[in-house]
Amino acid sequence: MSDRDIASKTAIVGIATSDFGALYRGLDAERTREELAVQVLKEALDDAGLKKSDIDGLVVGGAPEYHSFMYRAGLQDVRYLAHYPIAGRMCPIALGTAAMAVHHGLANYVALYNSVVMRSSQTKFGAPSSGGDLYDTLYGMASPGAFYALAFTKYQSMFGGTEEDLGAIAVAIRKHASMNPRATMRDPITVQDYIQARYIARPLRLFDYCLVSDGAVCYIVTTVERARALKQKPVLIGSFGMRTSIREQYVSEDFWYGACQSLRKDVFDPLGLQPGDIDGVQVYDNFSLSVLWGLEGFGFCKRGEGLHYAQGGRIQVGGELPVNTSGGMLSEAYLHGWNNHAESVRQLRGQAGPRQIEDCRAILYWGLSVVPSADILLRAE
Repeated sequence: MSDRDIASKTAIVGIATSDFGALYRGLDAERTREELAVQVLKEALDDAGLKKSDIDGLVVGGAPEYHSFMYRAGLQDVRYLAHYPIAGRMCPIALGTAAMAVHHGLANYVALYNSVVMRSSQTKFGAPSSGGDLYDTLYGMASPGAFYALAFTKYQSMFGGTEEDLGAIAVAIRKHASMNPRATMRDPITVQDYIQARYIARPLRLFDYCLVSDGAVCYIVTTVERARALKQKPVLIGSFGMRTSIREQYVSEDFWYGACQSLRKDVFDPLGLQPGDIDGVQVYDNFSLSVLWGLEGFGFCKRGEGLHYAQGGRIQVGGELPVNTSGGMLSEAYLHGWNNHAESVRQLRGQAGPRQIEDCRAILYWGLSVVPSADILLRAE
């Protein structure tokens, strides 16, 4: 999927996120997705300078249903509705759907939200109750993390690299979270801290895994023409694309390299951009390896050189290509990439405070999963 005809013709005009750190520390078994979602909708409307009555489209991600939210939010009647499952792979797809809806006149202002209460509900990640796909459970592959761990050992056998090298990714992302007052994990870590952390699925350690979070994210999309009359400077939805990569194993056999190369054409070519034009990257970092494989797949470095590329502060704020500047899902919150997009908007508005990327004009997002997807957001000039 890639609609090149609408490149840079729609925009994000309002954003809001929960205080993820406060929710993490203030565990509440009665907390609901709906209450968190209603709150960020109100804040996103205020951010945009819009009224609830302006919203005539809704895109839902990460919630099992939409009825109860719509009733509580006062959105019982909208012109356009789309519903996506709880999965980070769907984040750019949901955003692209909203962009197409407003561009083609199906709605004027579309609100998108994702809301989770995984921590309060004591959600555990591991083998599904169905027993897994095909032979997963039989061979001990009890979660996506097990597949990522196995894939990293294959990567090491092909290209080399150490666990210390991989640790640089988690260290960089945690450094960014330390500058984000709403992030869950704000204490900086060193590579030595990383190495001393326990294994979850060897060779992956605690800091290679995303968090279990409560929280919500909302953003509002409209056409560029409408956006220019609103409160905030619009952030353009430059391009978006998706693929499918259905395998018997969770991780593609080429670490999604082919999918990334294909997505690169879809998101870069409509805008006339190259990797060197990207000022920062937001990654669906369900695991730290997603950063590594995307750096190679999207052409920021040669294949097999991603671990080397990530060293020496290159992926930190102030470096060549800052990655997940709010802390991503490793350290800010696990909102399936939606929080990463909110951070992209802050960066492109120049509102990211001490973690601001200098003269930020273009940010690439990628998510690597069974449905690899990507998008580029741009600063409006």
